[in-house]
Amino acid sequence: MTTHETYMQRAIQIAKNGLGTTRPNPMVGAVIVYNNTIIGEGFTSGYGGNHAEVNAIKSVTNQSLLEKSTLYVTLEPCSHFGKTPPCSDLIIHHKIPNVVIGCVD
Repeated sequence: MTTHETYMQRAIQIAKNGLGTTRPNPMVGAVIVYNNTIIGEGFTSGYGGNHAEVNAIKSVTNQSLLEKSTLYVTLEPCSHFGKTPPCSDLIIHHKIPNVVIGCVD
């Protein structure tokens, strides 16, 4: 299994934590990796709450590492305003240079 596959598998595992609570949104998992170490994880909160990317970014203790990290997310980050602002804007704001997605939206 490749490195990307390993971290995407972890993101899929994390996404399952949202089972039964995210509808009508999908269950999504996110993992943030710096220097081959997971530094943040998150999954989509209940409907109207934070998306997986937001929860993963908030879970990172040393936010300065985000500029040198890779974000693995099971679904392409949203780029529209709904009940929450676009996750793509948050990723850009934190200057996360690499994003690996499992599925396009």
